[in-house]
Amino acid sequence: MDIAKRIKERGFKLEDVASKLTNNRGTIGISQPSMSSLINGNPSYSRLKEIADILGITVSELVADDTEEMVVTVPKDVKTIKIKVE
Repeated sequence: MDIAKRIKERGFKLEDVASKLTNNRGTIGISQPSMSSLINGNPSYSRLKEIADILGITVSELVADDTEEMVVTVPKDVKTIKIKVE
């Protein structure tokens, strides 16, 4: 899962997405270090959804890997998740 690559493929910069994400105070905008930690760590489904919405793609497109195998970890409180890999 290369979120930074997907962001760039959609014509955005990391800073663009960071400026549109909700921070821990409930307002808009996170710092560049926070953005880097987010995309290089283990983001929650809600964070992946928020990034995907900003980019105008689905979560499955966001997390799609260029390899044939993909592993997605989903919190157990998520009732349903659909992932389509093409």
